[in-house]
Amino acid sequence: MDPTASINNVRIGDDVVIDRKCIVFGRDGQLLEIGSHSRIGMFTKLIGYTASLKIGSYCSIGPMCMLQVDSGPIHSPRLHNIFPIFKAPITIGDHCHIGAACMVTVGVTIGECSIIEPNSFVNCNIPPFSVYGGSPAKFIRKVEV
Repeated sequence: MDPTASINNVRIGDDVVIDRKCIVFGRDGQLLEIGSHSRIGMFTKLIGYTASLKIGSYCSIGPMCMLQVDSGPIHSPRLHNIFPIFKAPITIGDHCHIGAACMVTVGVTIGECSIIEPNSFVNCNIPPFSVYGGSPAKFIRKVEV
């Protein structure tokens, strides 16, 4: 763990690297989970406070990514009537790669051995062994292993 990373309420597997200036938050009683041998790039935010956020083993998450399990105008009670806060778990399967500057939104599951191209906005579930990219992320091709 880089000393500039801010980490709280996280279960971290063996040989995990969390780069500089990352924010990684779970909650008491609901730990954010990062599987063994995974890498988290610099300036990435993993926010699993209001629902679970699980990252599998052997995953790489590029720099400047954002994975957040809730959305909405948190500080405006008036806007809650129009834009309610949504919260749901995010799950990243084993052996996944998420490119730089991606955003993964509420309730998304990314299946094992999948790749998300850089600068993608992921707001749908990604099947295992798939490559997705774009904003919003769309299917590109299957992964052959």
